[in-house]
Amino acid sequence: MTNAQLDTPVLILGGGVAGLAAAVDLARRGVAATIIEREPRLGGRASQFCCKATEACARCGACRLGELMAQAAHLPQITIYTAALAVAAQPRGDGWQVELAPQPNGEIGPGPGRPLSERATLNAQAVILAVGGEAFNPAGKTRFGHGRVEGVFSALELEAMLAQGALGPKAMAPAKVAFIQCVGSRDASLGRLWCSRVCCGYALRMGRVIRGLLPESEVTFFHMDVQDYGRAWEEELPELRKQMRFVRAMPGEVTAGDGGPEVTYALAGEQAIKEGFDLVVLSVGLGPPNGASALGELFGAAKDSDGFLTADGGPAGVFVAGAAAGPRSLNESIVHGGLAASQAASRVASLSEARHG
Repeated sequence: MTNAQLDTPVLILGGGVAGLAAAVDLARRGVAATIIEREPRLGGRASQFCCKATEACARCGACRLGELMAQAAHLPQITIYTAALAVAAQPRGDGWQVELAPQPNGEIGPGPGRPLSERATLNAQAVILAVGGEAFNPAGKTRFGHGRVEGVFSALELEAMLAQGALGPKAMAPAKVAFIQCVGSRDASLGRLWCSRVCCGYALRMGRVIRGLLPESEVTFFHMDVQDYGRAWEEELPELRKQMRFVRAMPGEVTAGDGGPEVTYALAGEQAIKEGFDLVVLSVGLGPPNGASALGELFGAAKDSDGFLTADGGPAGVFVAGAAAGPRSLNESIVHGGLAASQAASRVASLSEARHG
């Protein structure tokens, strides 16, 4: 059967915040783009994050996904296919020819775009890889008890609980909460030496949300150090230190206690301490995207020393945006998507000038 034939100036793989931001930026420059999203709905990992506002906006970026989706839905230069996967790619002329295959739809979510209904061949002058990063599976750090010890959750699971209202005065109301940082990052035993950069920001902001919902609760933040997470950091950190207890120690293990999970840790020069909590949250780091090697083979994109995608030294017309290129917050991924759009638009313009010059 002959594949459907599609053409677009710019192909964007990934419909998270970086891919959407790139498409919106391109549309404003007058350049059409096609977004291909593997899942049945747009949003990527950003759709899992809750708003961190308390008395005022926390500038976490969670609300920006909805804004980008609304913009993409109303810009005629943007075409979106969900439940679609790039299965083959090859350079052709000045651009790329990419084979697309439909994926199982699952539950189609709200938002712009439609599922790819048949195999298609798409020709593009530029390609932006905006497939996001992959959160570490906390079960891979067995000493912290995720999946075995009741009351131990990943930060993404806590995000979902907060978004669904499952934490607060009328639901689960923990009196003592612990956040453990750097689970799956800065860890030589796992071969994951990089700092994930986003974990301190989302953990501290979620801690503040918990204190807002449950003013009598105690929140403890276990950390190696605290990473600067952007412009708001200097303003927020002094107040956060008043609201939470900061403990500079990496716990040795989390075990089941009589009343909930128990965290074992040691302060400098002191003996081990075992402390009970109602809720222990593991701040999981961001790693390279699943399929980074396959994408690299498809489009000739290299990987950096940590396994993230990079366009450096790769073929012309291939760009990388967002967390696929390294750990980034939502706001940083949006900015990075705009940078990739600028690069792709410049390539499209130069090819047009060459053809008509």
